[in-house]
Amino acid sequence: MNFLLLTGSLLFFAALQSRLPTLWWLGGLRIEFLPALVAYGALTLRGSRALLLALTAGFIQDALSAAPFGMTALIYGVFALVIIGVREALDRDLPWVQMGAGAIAAGATSLAASIVVGFSFGAVVKILLVAAVSAIVAPLVFLAIDYVRLLAGTT
Repeated sequence: MNFLLLTGSLLFFAALQSRLPTLWWLGGLRIEFLPALVAYGALTLRGSRALLLALTAGFIQDALSAAPFGMTALIYGVFALVIIGVREALDRDLPWVQMGAGAIAAGATSLAASIVVGFSFGAVVKILLVAAVSAIVAPLVFLAIDYVRLLAGTT
């Protein structure tokens, strides 16, 4: 049941991320939900499942973006492995841990995309904005998935 819920969450957040309009007042910034989902998986699931979720979310993110295919999957996979390694020291129920994990995941992928495409001062501002918006979105994603898992009766 957990696999079904996470697959549904992955597809739902990917569709939501691709269909929501950009934030024109932040320079066309798009709200990203998949970094928060990867952070959720890394802080909640066992190692192999968290890595599988991270790689799958990365490939879906790559399919939705103009970045080279596999780059985001690599970044998400490394992120998941690092978080899995230090997970014992982190309390996943604290909002600032959720916010920090979401911001680091989004910031790392944005930094990698900026390095591939071209780096400028505007790119630095955009990376910081993406990380800040992802930090705000992450606790909401954690809450939504935990609520759905509670309704489904899974742990």
